[in-house]
Parts: sequence; structure tokens; C-alpha cells
Amino acid sequence: MEKYTLNQTPVRTAKNFGINDINLELEIPQIKEFCNAMIMCYEMDKIEVNDEKVHEKMTSKIGLELDSNYSLEIKVLENAHLKEPIIIDFSFDDENDVLIDNIKIVMEKASKATFIIKYNGEDEKYFHYLKQETSAMQDSECKIVIANLLNKDSESFIAIENNIENNAKAEYILAELGGRTKISNYYANLKEFSENNIKTIYLGTNEDILDINYNIEVYGKSAKCNIEAQGAINGKAHKNFKGTIDFKQGCANSKGIENENCVILSEEAKSKSLPMLLCKEENVEGEHGVSSGKIDKSKLFYLMTKGLSEKDSQKLIVKANFSKIINKIQNEDLENKVIEIIDKI
Repeated sequence: MEKYTLNQTPVRTAKNFGINDINLELEIPQIKEFCNAMIMCYEMDKIEVNDEKVHEKMTSKIGLELDSNYSLEIKVLENAHLKEPIIIDFSFDDENDVLIDNIKIVMEKASKATFIIKYNGEDEKYFHYLKQETSAMQDSECKIVIANLLNKDSESFIAIENNIENNAKAEYILAELGGRTKISNYYANLKEFSENNIKTIYLGTNEDILDINYNIEVYGKSAKCNIEAQGAINGKAHKNFKGTIDFKQGCANSKGIENENCVILSEEAKSKSLPMLLCKEENVEGEHGVSSGKIDKSKLFYLMTKGLSEKDSQKLIVKANFSKIINKIQNEDLENKVIEIIDKI
């Protein structure tokens, strides 16, 4: 076991808050080939795929440096509009229990596509570390769904980095459901008239550790960004949420919003949140809000008067909080799988 200091905030706060970074003891497993990956696309003439097995040193803003065992680059060609999503499916099992993947997405000018990236594994303890980079060129539009559906004992690290050019739009939906350790880092660089949204749902139970660190830097004028996170923690789970919108000089007329809502379902679960707005430009609009606490007793009582148990009432309220984000996945199979995992947890 080695000690790692990971997921550092872009701006340091007082040490006594205990949220600037996270210290973990990790046992990095032996890296081997991962063979259970499948790419599905019905419009192959509109994309270019390079999935050569290039093993390279992979670093990210999480701060963990490891050798990758799977590399993939998908380029959506200029002016191509894909009607069906590109699905990238990773299935973990006894032989494929370690995945360190580097996925690059290039959206050429005026292209449009949806990506669904799924990580499935129910029976064993797995180790997963993803670095996903997106280059969204001028006038392009993409939606990227990343679903962590791993076993509850797994370890998951997800690092996302974006460069969003003029008048481009990138939307992310992140479902952080599997694993006892869930560390995620999101970074985006926004140019003029660009738009970036990230919507996240997360669950923690038992003694899970969740550390979420999002940072959007706004460089271009009239850009828009939105961070929304909905979560629930139970048992002795510990969750840190760190969200930063950084308005750089020259980003006049830009707007940024961030909100997080965490439902705490037990006395021993712990939630910390650090929303930050940084600004070096006068003419911008920024909003942030955080709510964290137990379920409203009046809502719980009302549902229980309708014949639901306390547990089922809690489950219904959590799913109601998540539903707006789940519905944006717009893939029935994945939406049903996410709901099934929420019910189980």
C-alpha cells in the first residue's frame, strides 16, 4: 500500500476544512491486457476510430500516474451529424479486472454526436482509471455520458479534460454509482460563445469515499457553463464536492451556475462541499448554491401515509431528485440499469 495525495483544488482553502485534496492508501494492481471492450456505431462512415493498444504513461489532474492498458481515439468528421449514439462498453470479469483507459474524442468543425461510455462489472473487486479528453472544434456539439456501474467493492478514478472552441457545445452526464472509492476530476477550457454543462448523480454507502473536483475556466466572451450534482450518501460514507467556475480576463458577458444537492440518509454519513466562483472580469454573471441534509420529514411522512415503508419512501425521494439528470441520458437500457442500481444500493 502506498499513500497518495490526489484531486487537489485549483485554489487552496484553509487546511482545517480538510477539503483541499484527499489522502488515500492505494494498492495499485498489476497491469495486464484488457480484452472486453466493444464499440458500437451505426454510422461508421462519419467517424474515424483508432484503438491500437498503445501502452503509455497516463497522467491527469487527479494526480495519479499509471501506465495505460487501453487507448482509443474517435474522431467525428467535419459537418457529420450522427443520429444514433456511439456506445463504448467495457465489461469487467475475472480475467479483465484492471482497466486504465485513455479515451480521446475529437469533434471536428460543425459535427454533432452522442457518446455513451459504460463500465460494467458485478462479481468482483475491480480497479478502473479513466482519462477522457475531448476537443470540441468550432460549431461542434457533443453529449458524453459516462456510467460507472461497477461492483460496490471496486475503485474508480475518472478524469475528464475538455477544450471547447468558439461556438461549440459539450454536455456531460456522469453517473457515479459503483465502487467503494470514487474519485472524479473534471476540467474544461471555454472559448467565445461556447457552452459546457456537466450533470452528475452519485451514491455512497457503507464506508465509501467520494471526492468530486470540478473546474471550469472561462476564457472567451459570452460563454455559458453549468455544474449540477445530485447525490445521496448512507452508512458511514464520506463525500467531498469541490466545484469551481473561474472567469478569466476577457470573458465579458459570460455566465456560470453551479449547484449541488446531497441527501444524507444516516447519522454517520459525512458531506463536505466547496463551491467557488473566481473572477478577473467585471461584466459576468455567476451563481452557486449547495444544499446538504436529511430528507424533509414532512415529505417522508406524506409518502408513508400513502402506504410506503420508510425505506421505500426514501428511495422514491432520492430517485425523484435524480430523475431530471437520468432522463437526459436518453438511452432506455442505460436509464433502466441506473435505476436498478439505485434501487439495489
